[in-house]
Amino acid sequence: MSATLHEVPTATLQDIPRVFRAIADEIEAGQHGKVHMAAIVIESDDGTVRTFGAGGADYYRGMALFHLGIENLLAKRGREFMA
Repeated sequence: MSATLHEVPTATLQDIPRVFRAIADEIEAGQHGKVHMAAIVIESDDGTVRTFGAGGADYYRGMALFHLGIENLLAKRGREFMA
């Protein structure tokens, strides 16, 4: 299993629904191959954190996806969204 994070135009990074729609459009267009699993973490303004798994993302595979994402961010291979 390998992970690659892709750039989304920086002008849209604060517009979370727009970013998610752009990623969904890329997935539907086949730009990332056949996507069979996804995991998302969101935090709302009241501090509530929710996690979502899609496709084949059961509990353990979801954890693996999050760990791969963390490794990509720590290695600076991911999006620079914390600015």
